[in-house]
Amino acid sequence: MKFEAVQRGLAELEYEPLTSPSVGRLLYELACRDGIDDLLELGFGHGTSTAYLAAALDEKGSGRVTTMDRTDALDRVPNVDEVLAHLGLGRWVRRVVAATSYNWELLKILEAQTAGTETEPCFDFCFVDGAHTWEIDGFAFLLVDRLLRPDRWLVLDDLRWSFATSPTLRESESLRDLGEDERVANQVGKIVDLLVRPAGYDVRLVGNVAVAFKPGAEGHELHRGDFDRLVLSSDGFISELAFPHSIGGARDAPASTEPAASQVQEREAETT
Repeated sequence: MKFEAVQRGLAELEYEPLTSPSVGRLLYELACRDGIDDLLELGFGHGTSTAYLAAALDEKGSGRVTTMDRTDALDRVPNVDEVLAHLGLGRWVRRVVAATSYNWELLKILEAQTAGTETEPCFDFCFVDGAHTWEIDGFAFLLVDRLLRPDRWLVLDDLRWSFATSPTLRESESLRDLGEDERVANQVGKIVDLLVRPAGYDVRLVGNVAVAFKPGAEGHELHRGDFDRLVLSSDGFISELAFPHSIGGARDAPASTEPAASQVQEREAETT
């Protein structure tokens, strides 16, 4: 399914997508690459980003998206199953729900892929857009790193999300005992700086998104240039990704490829 067809289909549903079209395009284009067939998504929400990933596989005619979220994500209107059914993309997706977090489900995959001390990676791409917290997604990255094949890409959304800026969580009783530093920390950004970069990934920051490449063996990196080719294919892509159109159609401040909380519209992120 073409990217534009996904956009038209999503527009027919009455809801506010949590994934912007610009991020959706990034996911779609990276998933369209040859050899990117086994996709992992942590946090499906309504299923918007799931649809972009599944559409890329549909366009290629091969692959599968394994997408994970908490059970209560299915209470969303529309939910992931309804979005995929509307677009006719359900056959490309394996949906997994968990009572607590996706880390337990990742444990099961890690166990299945591990013999002795050796783990056989099984994913070609991962999109992390779930809990956004150091506690959950920091550990999730360590698990994903074991499961992601070399010469592949990892995308993390919401670099500047924090408890303090979350409309649904900042006044929550469950957070009243948090220290101020934990309330205001941009936790996905901390994961990128303290875990992803030190693990040897090459990281590009574009607006509110980190695009991270896991190097492969020297001379065997077919996918290192995927992001650069995507950027070169459209002069406006970086600007669109860094400063996506809001739901109301207005644009944010002038472009910058480095994160700046005052410049980019924050979209709400649910804790998974």
